[in-house]
Amino acid sequence: MADTYFSSVSWPNYSQSNVQKASTKSNELGKDAFLKLMIAQMQNQDPLSPMDNTQMVAQIAQFTSVEQLTNISEQIAALGESLGNDSGLIGKEVTWVTETKTGNYDVSTGKAEVIIEKESGIVESIIVRSGVHYVKVGDKEIKISDIEQVGVPADASDGAGQGADLL
Repeated sequence: MADTYFSSVSWPNYSQSNVQKASTKSNELGKDAFLKLMIAQMQNQDPLSPMDNTQMVAQIAQFTSVEQLTNISEQIAALGESLGNDSGLIGKEVTWVTETKTGNYDVSTGKAEVIIEKESGIVESIIVRSGVHYVKVGDKEIKISDIEQVGVPADASDGAGQGADLL
C-alpha cells in the first residue's frame, strides 16, 4: 500500500501581496527609471576614469527628451477629452438615429417592435456629464459618439443646404 506524502514547501519571501505587486509591474522605462539608472551609473563610476562631460550632457539631453515626450503625450490625451474639439459643433446641424419601442410585440419574431428614425437639429451647447460629452439640441441630449452626420444648417449655407459627412 502506498503512503500519502504531503509536501510543505516554504518560500521565505512569498506572500500574496508580493505576487500581486509583481504581476502589476510595468516593463516600461519611464523618466523615473532613467533617472535612477543615471544616478546608479554616476555612483558606480571609476574615480580614476570618470564619465566624459560630453557623455553626461548627452544623457541629460536624453532625459530631457524623455520627459518632454511624456508631457506631450499627456497633453495630447487631455486635448482629446477637452471641450475645445466639441465646441466646434455649436451652431452646426447634426443627424443621429433614434430607436423607439412601440410597445407592440411581434409573435413571429419574438421581439418587441422598434421604430428607427433619423433625427436632426442644430447644436445649442455641449454638456459633459461623468466624462461623457453630449450635444444639446432643443430639449434632447445626444452622445457625441451617436452623431452620424455634421453639416452647415440650411439657412447658413447660402441656400445649398448641403451638409458635410464628417463622422
